[in-house]
Amino acid sequence: MSGAISILSLVANNHAANIYIKYASTLVGRDKACRFAQYFSRFLVYLLSQRTTKPTGTSWLTALTKVQGAMGTTRKIMRSGKFIDFLNLFVKSLATKGEDEVTKFLNSVHKLGMFVFMAFDTLGLLGSLSVVTLRDAGKVGRTAQRGWMVAIVCQLLAAVYQLRSLRMREVDLERVRRHVEKSADVMGDREIAVEQQIIKSQAQAARRQLVVAALDLTIPVKGLGLLPINEGLVALAGTVTSLLGAQDVLAKITV
Repeated sequence: MSGAISILSLVANNHAANIYIKYASTLVGRDKACRFAQYFSRFLVYLLSQRTTKPTGTSWLTALTKVQGAMGTTRKIMRSGKFIDFLNLFVKSLATKGEDEVTKFLNSVHKLGMFVFMAFDTLGLLGSLSVVTLRDAGKVGRTAQRGWMVAIVCQLLAAVYQLRSLRMREVDLERVRRHVEKSADVMGDREIAVEQQIIKSQAQAARRQLVVAALDLTIPVKGLGLLPINEGLVALAGTVTSLLGAQDVLAKITV
C-alpha cells in the first residue's frame, strides 16, 4: 500500500503532471485542446472520405465525425456568454488614449467583430438546444462567421502595420547607431542593443500573429463560401493554429 502511495505521490509531483494540471485549469487551455481535437478530426474525416471505401473506414469516419461535432459543441458551450467580455473590451478600446490611431482602430474593430461572432454563436447554440426558436439558424451562423472574419482580418492588418512600423524603427535605429559609432558612445551602444532586441522580439510576435491570422482566415472564408478552399487545407490550418495557441498557453504557465 505504501509503495502504491509513493508511486502516486511521484506521479502527482512530476513536472509534466504539474504542467498538465496548470494547463487544464485554464479555460483557454481546455479550449485549445478541444479545438485541436475538432480540427484534427475534421482533417482525418477529409482524408478518410477521400481514400476509404471499406466498412472499417466507414466506422472510423462516423466516429471521427461525431468527435468533430462534439468538440465543436463543447467549445460553443465553453465560450457562451463571452460576448459580454468582448463588448466590454470594445467600449474600453474606444476610450484608450495615447495609442497609435491605426492600431486603436484595428483593435476596436477586432473587439467588435469578436462581439458579433460570440453573440450570434451563443444565439445559434441556444437555438440548437431548443432554448430559443430561430427563424433562420443558417443566417445566424453566417452572421457569426462574418463577425469572426472581420476580427481575423483586423488581426492580420494589425500585424502587417506593426511590422511596417518596426521596420521604420529599425531604419531610424540604424541611423542613430552610425552616429553613436562616430562618437564612440559606450552607453549609446548598450541602449541601441536593448532597443534592437525589443524590436526583434516584437517583430517575431507580429510575424507569428500574421501567420496565425492568415491560416485562421481560411475557416470563415470557407464557411461563408467566399472562396473554393479545399476542406483538407482548412482543417489542417485549424489544427496548426490550435497547436500554436496551445504552445502560447504552455509558454505562459511554464515561465
